Amino acid sequence: MLETRRALTSIRMDLVWVCRGDRLRSGSMSESVARRGRRPGDLRVVVRRPAKLPRTLGPGALFAACYGNVGSSIYYALGVTAAFALGLTPVALILAGFIFVTTALNYAEGTAALPHAGGSSSFARRAFNQPIGFLVGWVQLLNYTATASISAYFAIGYLGVFGRYVPLFDTLRHNDAAHVAATVALIGALVVVNVIGIQESSALNLALAFTDLITQLVLVILGVILLLNIQKVIESIHLGLAPTWGSFLASISIAMVTYTGIETISNLAEEAKNPGRNVPLATMWVIVAVLFVSAFLPTIGISVFPVHYDTTTHQYVTDLATRYKDDPVAGIVGGFSAVSETLAFWARMWVGFLAFTILVIATNAGLIGISRLSYSLAGADMLPKRFAQLHPKFKTPYISIIVFGIVAAVLVLPGIVVRGAQIDLMAAVYSLAATFAFCSAHLSVMRLRFIEPALHRPYRMPWNIRFGRDSIPVLSLMGALFIGTVFTQLVFQNISNSTFIFMGWLALGVLTYVGYQRYRREPLWEPLEVPPPREREVDHVPFETLPRSARYRMGRRERISAHAARTRLVHESHRPGWQLELELFFARHGAIRGVLIVLVFAAVSGLAVFVDLSSIDPTGKGLGWSPGLVIVAFIAAYLLNRSHSEQ
Repeated sequence: MLETRRALTSIRMDLVWVCRGDRLRSGSMSESVARRGRRPGDLRVVVRRPAKLPRTLGPGALFAACYGNVGSSIYYALGVTAAFALGLTPVALILAGFIFVTTALNYAEGTAALPHAGGSSSFARRAFNQPIGFLVGWVQLLNYTATASISAYFAIGYLGVFGRYVPLFDTLRHNDAAHVAATVALIGALVVVNVIGIQESSALNLALAFTDLITQLVLVILGVILLLNIQKVIESIHLGLAPTWGSFLASISIAMVTYTGIETISNLAEEAKNPGRNVPLATMWVIVAVLFVSAFLPTIGISVFPVHYDTTTHQYVTDLATRYKDDPVAGIVGGFSAVSETLAFWARMWVGFLAFTILVIATNAGLIGISRLSYSLAGADMLPKRFAQLHPKFKTPYISIIVFGIVAAVLVLPGIVVRGAQIDLMAAVYSLAATFAFCSAHLSVMRLRFIEPALHRPYRMPWNIRFGRDSIPVLSLMGALFIGTVFTQLVFQNISNSTFIFMGWLALGVLTYVGYQRYRREPLWEPLEVPPPREREVDHVPFETLPRSARYRMGRRERISAHAARTRLVHESHRPGWQLELELFFARHGAIRGVLIVLVFAAVSGLAVFVDLSSIDPTGKGLGWSPGLVIVAFIAAYLLNRSHSEQ
């Protein structure tokens, strides 16, 4: 009892008397918090825990931090996307940009409502349950690991710009083993920096992010004026041949690499001032800036390096995806030599220096994300506590940083054997992890609309359809379907065996979770979160005293009269949850309408799979895009139907 009192006095508590209105108000509380299930006269205790991190970031700082990650992606995503999309590279990036818009707005709503670090993992944990939240968080760890790998590899690649003046940098550019060794050394150095705990300068990061944005805008403006040639861009397009439709669809998924830094805002939500306003505002700024650069820079790149037929390989190629695959933006600015050698020289020098700096910061951001997320998962008892163990001297989660730093270095090693394979591998793994996390975020935010309708949402996505107790966010539904389609296309395409790595990572995560939960003797599965019951009128019943035989006596056993009849225990058999939901589905829609809905869904799904397997599918024979479409549509329909049965 004494320990309980000490625990209660160690936290801040407010007694709140609910009189009228829709909000809890207290003189000692700085914010009014919306609650559900309120009735006049309720007296309740509200526990207010202080934020772990000070809220100091405004919309400008959030924008700069996010664009520092998103803007750095164009330095490597351009070459990787061009390897698959060829002349349709601008189209692939624009289509991926539309998917990014739905994802960014989805994250804006989720983060504004739940301003906690974790992004899609925290959304899934709140909307579904802990096991699903862990699985999404585990995939996010792979996402951050691939971020560190690919950013470090391309940071070394951009040093080749200075190869004419520093022979070592020229060796790193043309020698694959040296390039990979330097990448591993850079990752190792940043692992040591993060273990020691040297804090990066936030002011320097902001300055570099804005410098990067200004540089990209200037490059786009100069490129449109001096380099853009629409005729060359059109002549580089060979529909269905270069690229094939399957490669083009895969290129859209690969192009998602350009936009994966949107998780940064979610991870910084706990440090944001007024997150309900500043998070959506910063997200809008990021959307405008990224779409502008991603639409024009690839078009200028195809103008400088048009698609041509290679007589050696007997394939259509572009130098943007071959010769300049390691440093595509540096190759583009080299095109200024047709106008001015001086402009081309200084542009290459500046882009090389800025790209190296930005990509090193992006690598460090990936390692910081790994440490934060693994520490959070371990603190929530979803990973072994060893991953949350702090260094006795430096007070950093050194075990998680070292373990995932080693994994990031391993992803680069295929470059020693096969040139270019490590780039495609890292990009494909990055895209698989990112699209999986994005799709789960869309479904989580959509489900949160129904299980927590009273959750305070400072920002809501546009385009909503009234359904049940709340509304369906159309952008979340469309984004989930599109992302599920490109995800499964990428899975079945298995670029550089990336699918095996992704599935192996998922299996390792499941084994880790199961083993740790067994070790802690905790249940492996939790029921899905359910919404609260609707508010109803309280029935006022007159007070009645209990008979003497039914009264409870403190500290004594209740004596039962000898003549009292013995109650007979009746064992009630409970129906499985799936059977109950099926019965509720047909009870709601009726037998005929319910059967018609099931048949229509089955017919559309079967048609999609048939088209995917047939010869008329432009992406080629074999499964590709249809499983993602069918699975995501089924999950969305299940969640929407469940929202009705949960009422």
